[in-house]
Amino acid sequence: MITLTKDEIIYNNHFNPECDEYVEREVKHLYLYLNERVVLSDDFTLGDLFHHLYMDVETFDIIFSSCLGHHSLQLWLDEIIIPCLKKDDEIDYLEIHRWGEYWDWGDIDLSVGVSGIGKEHDMGVSYGIGFTPLNEIKHLPFRLNENFEIGEVKIPSKTIMYLIRLLNKLGIPLGKLEKWANPFYRVFVKGKVEFTVYELIAAVLDEISFYGGPEERDSKMDEIDKDVEDAMEKYGELDNEEE
Repeated sequence: MITLTKDEIIYNNHFNPECDEYVEREVKHLYLYLNERVVLSDDFTLGDLFHHLYMDVETFDIIFSSCLGHHSLQLWLDEIIIPCLKKDDEIDYLEIHRWGEYWDWGDIDLSVGVSGIGKEHDMGVSYGIGFTPLNEIKHLPFRLNENFEIGEVKIPSKTIMYLIRLLNKLGIPLGKLEKWANPFYRVFVKGKVEFTVYELIAAVLDEISFYGGPEERDSKMDEIDKDVEDAMEKYGELDNEEE
């Protein structure tokens, strides 16, 4: 088992022949323990994870090239150290979770992902972080969600997460509803799971590079903002015509 803290990588399965038992010891290279179960300290943040990645950036670039869409990890390392003028005020913490999606033609997709969890007033709504600059969320702590379920899906869960965040930005805070039941999802199986070091890193890198590098991501966000503005303007015109 590997325990990640703000400054240390602790290997919990090191066998010490002198005392004939397994003991903890600090290790320097996280990439040597990718298949170990991972545990996070309570104060472990996104910034702390990237601190550990920075220590062996060239190695992680090779191992996780596919997760990064074959972009360089350095793009996000450069972004996360930029002084932050504003912090994301919607998200309370970041969560790693595993889930299964059952489709009516018989396929089951198993995934590990990361999302932002809304503050208490948002009823714990999940947010996608693919459009968020890392320097705005590097202070957020990580949590490993051990709850696992397989459910029937009508709309992909990632699409729902982005839709909820978009509606919040438009002033329609679904998270403030007293009860929010997802009409597109039905649970079949529930259980408990653990995560490996590899799954933790892969989930984060896959999410932040979903729209390409930081410049491509920001360009895509500008396009979406423009489309939303055009749609809202057109909606306003239709309202005026009806009146």
